[in-house]
Amino acid sequence: MTSKVLFVVNIDGDPDPETTPPNNPVVLEKYQVMKRIVDDHAGGKGSFCVQTSPMYRTRFFESPFTDFWHAWVKGGGDLALHPEEDLYCQPEARLSTGTHYEDAERMRNVIADGVIALARLGLTFAVYKNGYQAQTPAMVRHFTEAGIGIDMSCAPGIFWPEKLADWRSAPLSAFYLSGDDLGEANSLQDIGPLFEIPVGWSGLPSDTANRLLNTQYLVNEFSDYEAITRVWDAIVHRGELEQRTQIVSFLCHTYTMADATYSDRLKRSLDYMVRNGGEPVSPREAQLRFDGGL
Repeated sequence: MTSKVLFVVNIDGDPDPETTPPNNPVVLEKYQVMKRIVDDHAGGKGSFCVQTSPMYRTRFFESPFTDFWHAWVKGGGDLALHPEEDLYCQPEARLSTGTHYEDAERMRNVIADGVIALARLGLTFAVYKNGYQAQTPAMVRHFTEAGIGIDMSCAPGIFWPEKLADWRSAPLSAFYLSGDDLGEANSLQDIGPLFEIPVGWSGLPSDTANRLLNTQYLVNEFSDYEAITRVWDAIVHRGELEQRTQIVSFLCHTYTMADATYSDRLKRSLDYMVRNGGEPVSPREAQLRFDGGL
């Protein structure tokens, strides 16, 4: 039977910016908990973010994380370059308004340095993902030129102009990006094709600001099990109405994995998705299936 929905477990590996302990083993253990869950409940398929930030520009490209990245890829997952330029910096460097993502030259260097750092480990990034769902043509140009052809920054319906996030026109299932999808008037025709995998969305509005992920999205930490299953059912139903397989991501964060409330919710949600028309895939597999007509 053809799967109704292909889904990518979209793992944000950021440590909690307020409570991160200085010792790497504590952070790494949360990574291991996440990996065990994805191995057991999603066949090891997903995208794991490698953070680069002013606070931790090289931390996650060094031991003890390097062995983890190799194990993740060997198990069937992909890696995502994840610049966090605003939240993960010293308080005195944080901007009162706007975002560091606006600095195109800064982002060009951040992206290039991250790609080179991972290459030195014998690995490559398949995916790019900004913080705050930010995205601009300039950043797209920089990371596609660096060899990354998949983006997972998209969350349909999200509009946070101060952080350069405008996905009001974005499709609800995977697509090849154009300037119009970014809320931009200019074209991206001068760069290579970029495959976009959006966070799963019910398509319904919510009571929270439309810059925030919430209970209308497939997101583990900012929702609950009942809401996640409702969103999933809506995505499955949309696929049936369109007679087209949907491709979306399910966002989750490692910093919560020491708390059974979140780890158990993630397990239950993944099991529900698999039981109800879902198939876990890596981002590269999702693109191959899309290009092959599903």
